[in-house]
Amino acid sequence: MYEKNSRWKTRREKLLELLEDIKEINDLKALVKELDYPNKSILIKDIAHIAKTLINQGKKIYVAPSSCGLCGYIFTQKGFELKIPSKCPKCKSEKIIWPSIKIEKKS
Repeated sequence: MYEKNSRWKTRREKLLELLEDIKEINDLKALVKELDYPNKSILIKDIAHIAKTLINQGKKIYVAPSSCGLCGYIFTQKGFELKIPSKCPKCKSEKIIWPSIKIEKKS
């Protein structure tokens, strides 16, 4: 058999490969730029899909929540809810630090 050329990989295959190669937490804003995503909502959908497929492999995606870059407010999240807020509810700043993700083995 032949090995797939990276040029022929799907967007999700490239994302999963990148997430598995990098063992540290990945900033979503950096992923949007590096993988040339047209917008953040498509990236969020792809991550949600990958999270479901990783369950069968005994892995999960850890999500570090968004925070305010001005006052430090940390946004709450429910389970694997991946959202990127636009404003801080505490100080109304729009300097939001996007959530970060990392693949981990289930314990």
